Amino acid sequence: LKIDRITKRVYRKDKEITLGPTEFKLLDFFIKNPKRVYSREQLLNNVWGENIYVESRTVDVHIRRLRKALNEGFEFDPIRTIRSAGYSLGI
Repeated sequence: LKIDRITKRVYRKDKEITLGPTEFKLLDFFIKNPKRVYSREQLLNNVWGENIYVESRTVDVHIRRLRKALNEGFEFDPIRTIRSAGYSLGI
């Protein structure tokens, strides 16, 4: 995965991936903190901000969208789900 923070573009093996703003922020957070597991609450605080109230399951919706966008045409899913713990970027 390659991310351009200035143009907000994401590439996977030379293929541009179109992401919404929240999915981009999620991926950017994961790339800055790879191979570490984050709970839904930690992701909400770090990606959405501590003063924003959204349901914790909102994270699942955005993770699902991020996965769908990243994995279209690819076999390996870089987002890992750790049961009862959270999510991480597995690359």
